[in-house]
Amino acid sequence: MSSHLGHHAIVIGGSIAGLLAARILADKFDQVTVVDRDRLPLTADPRRGVPQSVQPHVLFTKGYRILEELFPGIGEALHDAGAIPFDWTRDFRYFQRGGWSEILEAPSGLESYTCTRPLLESTIRQRVDRLPNVQFLEQQRVVGLRGDRSRSCITGIELDHRGDLASKDLTAQLIVDASGRSTQAARWLEALGFTPPPATVIDPDVGYATRRYRIPASADPTYKILLISHQPPSQTRLGYLAAVENGEWIATLGGYGQDYPPTDEPGFLEFAQSLPSPEFYNAICDAEPRSEMRVHRATANRLYHYEQIELPDGFVAIGDAVCALCPVYGQGMTVSAISSIVLRDWLVDRQKRRQQPSLNGASFQKRLARRNALPWSLATGFDSQFPTTKGAVSPKGIGKLFQGYANRLAERAHNDPDLHLQFIEMAHLMKPPTILLSPRVMLKALF
Repeated sequence: MSSHLGHHAIVIGGSIAGLLAARILADKFDQVTVVDRDRLPLTADPRRGVPQSVQPHVLFTKGYRILEELFPGIGEALHDAGAIPFDWTRDFRYFQRGGWSEILEAPSGLESYTCTRPLLESTIRQRVDRLPNVQFLEQQRVVGLRGDRSRSCITGIELDHRGDLASKDLTAQLIVDASGRSTQAARWLEALGFTPPPATVIDPDVGYATRRYRIPASADPTYKILLISHQPPSQTRLGYLAAVENGEWIATLGGYGQDYPPTDEPGFLEFAQSLPSPEFYNAICDAEPRSEMRVHRATANRLYHYEQIELPDGFVAIGDAVCALCPVYGQGMTVSAISSIVLRDWLVDRQKRRQQPSLNGASFQKRLARRNALPWSLATGFDSQFPTTKGAVSPKGIGKLFQGYANRLAERAHNDPDLHLQFIEMAHLMKPPTILLSPRVMLKALF
């Protein structure tokens, strides 16, 4: 049986979701082309097309393990480039509901690396660049899909030819939209006569302000990442501090319901002082700033329901182009990594067909919707508890009972290492929420 499903596959978008998709497609197609509107540096430089790249990003344990599966040894490469290894139960301090999370003494195996988004992305890109059948088409903007409505299929992409007479449209057997929050795929499908996916948007109106600081010699050595969390319905402010490469912290303040942090130094520090715990402020108040202040407010949760429509053959969408989550919860890169594994498994199933395999993405999008359901529920469920959230969905019946139960568990987890570990495993998408309903856990919550 041939190891390839077709001659050519195209990935729209060269960020993390697109890079991981290219890695998967390289095993199943003769040629893979990654198209991006930016110049794609192999060094750890921010990109114009990814304005959020200077904001904090973190890879959950699930996401890191997927990276190691796809690129063996990438953790060592990240470490060599300056990324900092850490254990989520030993090196992560988390303040919520009036108390700090329990710190475990023994290694948990829930490991990852903390670094800037450009460093992580460039390290992955270097690995993908080594694949002999993957090419990058840089500084090219995709402006539409090519398709045949009568045969219900997508056959390629249209490029913006302005200023580049040498560029031409591309054809392929499979197009993967990994263009992130800026995706135009719904509009492109509709322009060809296909049904666009409906969208659900839940917008908590979160705004960030971020800058980097030199880590002082006097810094607290008991953590590598610090989070002072928001808490609905009234605690709208949060602070996130993470050690990254080059001996620096990335320091972010955020606010819900348009309670945005100021971007001047005195206002930034005053906002930090208003957090319910002083640790963030104490860390940065005398630290040396190493960057300008950067703002980010494109934070709405948005879900395109591709699983609800009849898709033409030859097209799928992954990552933020399908499920874009409020970045407060740090799930985005891990959700993109999971998308790549769903894509791999779907392609393997297509390949097992004895006759010519169909590349209709409907079954893929249904699988992906099932995998996106948990992170979407976690993010939007919490965001919906703020009265200012647009499109908020209130839990009903069993959902409301579970939310109250989960809140009680979270309070108990402050002083219970086992409960804390259970929460971390669920939040990292390692285990389903049903682990919180085991008799042992329920006894701890109720008595």
